[in-house]
Amino acid sequence: MPDDIAGLEEAARSENEWVRARILKRDPPPEGSLLKIAQRARDMAANSLGTEHWAYSVALQNLGLYYDAIENDAAHANELFAQARAVVKDSDLPLADGFYWLGIFHHQVSRDAGRAQAVLREALATQRRALASDDSLLADTMIALAEATAARGDIHSAIALMREALRIQRAQAAPNEEAVVRTEERLSMFRALASAPDDDG
Repeated sequence: MPDDIAGLEEAARSENEWVRARILKRDPPPEGSLLKIAQRARDMAANSLGTEHWAYSVALQNLGLYYDAIENDAAHANELFAQARAVVKDSDLPLADGFYWLGIFHHQVSRDAGRAQAVLREALATQRRALASDDSLLADTMIALAEATAARGDIHSAIALMREALRIQRAQAAPNEEAVVRTEERLSMFRALASAPDDDG
């Protein structure tokens, strides 16, 4: 029985990741509309694992992503996000990834740094509660949040986030040197912006 559950969980994880990627790329598959594939994944998770399982929570979040990223219906999206949070309660780490990618979408695609900042903050808060302080996932989210924060003009907060991300990257057992260099370069750029004179004209 445990093997059966593990197989169902892995299938649900793969389905949810596929659905999320399609939504955030705005790329409906031949199988149906983006809304239909998100609803199908939700129903599959509910039927195979139940409505108290994290996979169902992530499927609800994906529906929220659809209404947020495709329909631009923040109210409906937030209702679905609230339902997703209620399923996992305090064990909400499975939702961090979806909010991270929604933040990337809003920063890079819809060019809305404010919305990006909001969901990236939630992702980071969730990760801080659940992960070790030197987990590399924290660094990834901090870097994304720093970029959105800088885009909103709060360069000093962006620097603080980037410095903490760099500390985490350097603390890894096998640091990714390329990632460290990229973070160092961004941090240097933010510091240069912070020290530049504020000249409007």
